[in-house]
Amino acid sequence: MKIELIKDIKDIEMYGDIPCLPVEYSEDQGERFIGEETDSWLMLEDFVSAIDVICPNDLDYGDVDYFDTEKCLILKSWLEGRKKSPMSPRLQIIYQILEQYVDSAIRCGTGVVIEL
Repeated sequence: MKIELIKDIKDIEMYGDIPCLPVEYSEDQGERFIGEETDSWLMLEDFVSAIDVICPNDLDYGDVDYFDTEKCLILKSWLEGRKKSPMSPRLQIIYQILEQYVDSAIRCGTGVVIEL
């Protein structure tokens, strides 16, 4: 599982409509969180089913999706509500990072790439 914050979309290679943060990237281009092997399953069970209903995307295990600024606003709202319910400590860490990335993406007018 990987989450990438895209800070500056210009000069970043695109794969279709998904920006690809280079392997060697600068702090100005973005940030990357690489999770543990089991994180994809946690996200699949808790995150994907809820997000697929409220956010137009098709994220699934093994997929990559780009959440632009508009989708990040939806994610931010969902994450704020989700924090109020119990969750595993690992999911708390993932959601904390995702929330930081979403907030930054909204400020930058860019987005977040999530790969399960």
